Amino acid sequence: MGEQRFALNMGLSEEERQDLEKMIGEFQQARPHAEMDIDSLQNQIEEMNKRMAYLTNMFLTIDRRMKPLYEIIRLTFEKSEILNQRINAIIDAIRTGEPL
Repeated sequence: MGEQRFALNMGLSEEERQDLEKMIGEFQQARPHAEMDIDSLQNQIEEMNKRMAYLTNMFLTIDRRMKPLYEIIRLTFEKSEILNQRINAIIDAIRTGEPL
């Protein structure tokens, strides 16, 4: 306790130290000291497992819907790249005067 009291007195006046000790005491009294029983913990774990299963199912549903969207976006990008190549070929042919 001597070391703890010494640490609390570092830079604090006696009045500040007493206020701090009072606040700490009130905080410790306000904290609930009730121990959770096994049934309560098991219920919380079951609820967390249910919530995790629900969120996992939601994630998988979103994932299944995102794959086709990703494929559409990929094919659209590929198509635009091919069209850009064709347009560039036409522009080059017009500039050089070569037939396509």
